[in-house]
Amino acid sequence: MLLNAITRSVRRLTAGATLPLSLLFSPLFFFSVQAHAQQAVAQPAPAPTALPQSDSAQPAENIAVQSIAVQSSAPRLAGELQSRQLQSKFGSVSVEALTQKNDDGSVNSRQFVLKTGPATAPVEKTISPASTDALLISKNPLFDAAFALSQLERQQNSVSEITDWGFNDQQALPCPCFETGAKWHYVWTRDLSYALDLGLSALDPERAQTSLLFKTSQVRPELIARGVENTEVALQDTGSGGSWPVSSDRVVWVLAASGMTAQDPEGASNQAAAEAWQQRWYAIARNTILQDRSYIFDTKLGLYRGETSFLDWREQSYPSWTAKDTLFLAESFSLSTNVLHYVALSRAAEAAKTQEPARAAELAQWAQALKQAINSWFWLPEKGLYARYIGEVYNPVAVEHYDLLGLALAITHGVASPLQAQQILQNYPLTQAGPPVIFPALPDVPIYHNRAIWPFVSAYLLRAARQQNQAELFHKVAVSLYQGAVLNQSNMENLEWLSQKAHVEDGALSGPVINSERQLWSVAAYGDLVAGQLFGTELKAGMLSINPYIPVDLARELDLGNNPVLQNLTLAGTTLDLQLELPPQARRGQVYRLAQLSLNGQPQVLTGNQQFSIKLSDFSQQRNELVLKLQAFDAPASSVTQLRTSNNAGPLTGLSNSEKRKLLAPKEPLLQLSLSEKGIPTLRFDAAGESDTRFTLYKNGVPVKLKPRQQDWTDSKAKTTYSQCYALTQSYKDSGLSSQPSRTLCTPGAAVNFVAGQGLLSADHEISDYLNQPVFKNWGAPEQQLQLNFSASHEGLHALRLQYFIDNGPINTGITAVVKRLSANCPQSGLQQATLVMPHLATALEAGWSSRAMFRAKAGEQCTVTISDGFNMSYLQHFNLYTGGKGGRTGPLNQAVIQQAQIQPMAE
Repeated sequence: MLLNAITRSVRRLTAGATLPLSLLFSPLFFFSVQAHAQQAVAQPAPAPTALPQSDSAQPAENIAVQSIAVQSSAPRLAGELQSRQLQSKFGSVSVEALTQKNDDGSVNSRQFVLKTGPATAPVEKTISPASTDALLISKNPLFDAAFALSQLERQQNSVSEITDWGFNDQQALPCPCFETGAKWHYVWTRDLSYALDLGLSALDPERAQTSLLFKTSQVRPELIARGVENTEVALQDTGSGGSWPVSSDRVVWVLAASGMTAQDPEGASNQAAAEAWQQRWYAIARNTILQDRSYIFDTKLGLYRGETSFLDWREQSYPSWTAKDTLFLAESFSLSTNVLHYVALSRAAEAAKTQEPARAAELAQWAQALKQAINSWFWLPEKGLYARYIGEVYNPVAVEHYDLLGLALAITHGVASPLQAQQILQNYPLTQAGPPVIFPALPDVPIYHNRAIWPFVSAYLLRAARQQNQAELFHKVAVSLYQGAVLNQSNMENLEWLSQKAHVEDGALSGPVINSERQLWSVAAYGDLVAGQLFGTELKAGMLSINPYIPVDLARELDLGNNPVLQNLTLAGTTLDLQLELPPQARRGQVYRLAQLSLNGQPQVLTGNQQFSIKLSDFSQQRNELVLKLQAFDAPASSVTQLRTSNNAGPLTGLSNSEKRKLLAPKEPLLQLSLSEKGIPTLRFDAAGESDTRFTLYKNGVPVKLKPRQQDWTDSKAKTTYSQCYALTQSYKDSGLSSQPSRTLCTPGAAVNFVAGQGLLSADHEISDYLNQPVFKNWGAPEQQLQLNFSASHEGLHALRLQYFIDNGPINTGITAVVKRLSANCPQSGLQQATLVMPHLATALEAGWSSRAMFRAKAGEQCTVTISDGFNMSYLQHFNLYTGGKGGRTGPLNQAVIQQAQIQPMAE
């Protein structure tokens, strides 16, 4: 009766005219429909349904549904107008959704209007999915709208040309690619690769492949003519200290490329296209892996050097002193980047079985050894977490700070054992707004990576939670992604970690200081929540796996209904209509998993535990209907560490001191080093204004036993002929949170200096004067070398470093970190090679020290040391497009002003 009454009311209102959707969505029309419907029936419409509340979000959602009829020139469509409101501690949002159906009941079209802000002046966003878009149809129109929003923003990021301030004189470059976001109109290796891995590559394989290949390059022809060996590798974009190898996570490209399903030009996936793509990506991956192995792999620790992946704004997640000194980044080792190297080695080893069988075993052995090294050096058993990074090889301190992306990747790619994975997921804390990307947060640092939730990282945590069947954690993270998208009406780059807002005013710490709508990897993250996790679809290299994972409590909070549908999901040219059948009976804490599956009406045998897999080439038709019957299974009991605060507004001023000490790390302490006349070192500690802290001093990477209130320490047992290295941290006595480390300070030991022209020689470069010092000015052309002869006074490990000046670009960006190779020819110890990195410095007037290149020598051994050309990103042909600094269109640049070399015997 109600349906007929509303239908009659709408027909009277329209009087035979065709109504535009904009009018259908107007408040006047909506409430007129309600008024006429209530006059036409004896009883009132059903009251809005109150939904279960989440502990993490505490939402209150209301829904109202009216059926209407819309006349048009097309076949008659029945329409349904729904409204839903979400109210949580983080804000409120409502949606009005119009669904038009064909006579057979199938959905013809949908349109959504999101509204946030005050009712008197709401901010509105209209989402009108196209007929070709994937469409989610559940009981909750707001949840459906959030998925439609991700599809809209994916299309907005699918562009025909790209631009950036630092490339091609800001002129557009033709490229049918994925751009990075509303504020970032270029293609970046890291952002692109994570987004493709989170599902975008399957949705648009041709654009994904074009984008990936745009991020590769061969060597510039003019350098090949000068003897530089040609290679084709993945690009490290502009970054800290002049890019690679200070930043070294470009191997994330292999993660994306190896999982992509290729398509032929006609749009159908086939074996020939898959084989051609594997041949293409494998060659680039192998070259990248071999170059990284040569330049950034440390044989002593068995790890790869370089900055954390994506956490590439130094002082946002590293010690404050790295803001103007990136050498530490180049010499340290990060969890996330090493896990990416493990993935690249593993994927390349598998592909090598068909592409290059002679190399397969070696790549697999490298991968296995790296996995063991990660667990040996990064794992902190007393914390049940991996450290985010480790200090330099001569002082390898595992810092008690944590990186969610690295942790999640370690779980999903099998670096962590199941027991380690369980500990990680239980020990890494969430706020009530969601999972922060680093913990603990840093004091006196604005919001960006610090004090922030990044949706794409949350998506990787979702994957880890599902893999380990951690239902409660999955539930909380899924709600965080959902609310973050709808409350901000976009898949934002990042959100403040307590308020879930896109911007929080907090004085000098306000932020996120940069934030973009429709950020590509955030868009991919939301799509992966729905298609990849709840509906369980995953397409990797032509194999489709279906493994839905829906915690019962999440299904009830989202009010998905018993039969949510994801229709028109096109993966690499094959279209899927998926319908879930959720059982009516289930208990809290259980998880809906796959029990039965039918394909185009035919029952299928599951190919794994709660999983079905099929090659795309085995689908018999272009469009396929899959009905997934789910069953509620018990999930293991688990706990989630949650950080609770009395104030969720965001500013630190709203928190008590006790709360701050549970959320924020202490400032890094100050360390002073002095030497006695006999060379005995004394270390003095300064808490940098912190109170009630406990110091930890590290000597050569090993903690020193200190008394509780000790403020200094004399290393009376130090062997003064060897360089001894020290670093200091402090931790709160109550919460136990630890600071980042002080600068590493090293004693000189029996150091020997070789000044330019006086021990440090060049056969083809004259001595110049710079700041009243003899130097090799602008040294480092591909043909040039430096030489010195060294007589070792002590046996063991030695470190050579160069003192240099540089004017290649700012410290936070560029592509011209100077990279050279050391060759130490010691008759008894053999020929040894190592890398020297000279990152950009803050000014051209300050002398900096390069990274230390290690070699071994015996006492009295005469070594001939040669320093020759290496490689940096400016050597790649792609960067001829770079016009934002040196080393781009102006030509390759791998040069610095060299003042002296120093060799130190190092303690081990």
